[in-house]
Amino acid sequence: MNEIILEAKAISKSFHDPITIQILKEISFSMYKGDFVSIIGKSGCGKSTLLYILSTMDTDYEGDLLIDNVPMRNKKEAELASVRNEKIGFVFQFHYLLNEFSVLRNVMLPGLKLGKHSAKEVEERAYQKLKILGIENEALKKPNQLSGGQKQRVAIARALINDPLIIMGDEPTGNLDKKNSEIVFSIFQELAEVYNQSLLIVTHDNEFAARTHRTIEMEDGRILKM
Repeated sequence: MNEIILEAKAISKSFHDPITIQILKEISFSMYKGDFVSIIGKSGCGKSTLLYILSTMDTDYEGDLLIDNVPMRNKKEAELASVRNEKIGFVFQFHYLLNEFSVLRNVMLPGLKLGKHSAKEVEERAYQKLKILGIENEALKKPNQLSGGQKQRVAIARALINDPLIIMGDEPTGNLDKKNSEIVFSIFQELAEVYNQSLLIVTHDNEFAARTHRTIEMEDGRILKM
């Protein structure tokens, strides 16, 4: 577990509307292959802002971000979009599934967009991901026919379709009851420990965070401890 896959170096971020407020202050840490890391802290401490920068969606910051040992600074938006699609899988509090498509098609979409495999291969890969998550029997249903917990599992399968370097989650259990939160945690744990998948999860759930490999605690835009 010594292969560094993500590195934040002295990342700082300020908003200037109308006065300058510093949101992040000199954030530095590294993540390794197979690492399961949680970020916790009170609302407004900067954890979602940090995730937005680490996912390359926000490029207005100071410091350096390296993903797979490649600096992300000064990359064009098209290059960053390519990094996001190929290297990063996203799981949000809300699943953002498209009800006009089947579960299988929803999972396939990022794979079709990447264009590395034929449509048939992407379909087979999507089915395999659903199988790993125990919801292959729901493949031909529409998302609005599923429970909240099942929808989040579909969202995780979609995040996995391109075999990303890292999965980033923003409150992925925030909308779930205790039972489904437990299922999602178990899936993440299995992904890290069986499939050597790296995960970086922002959460309000201290119980969830306490069981991850490492916890980064933030306060007022700084890392308090990790």
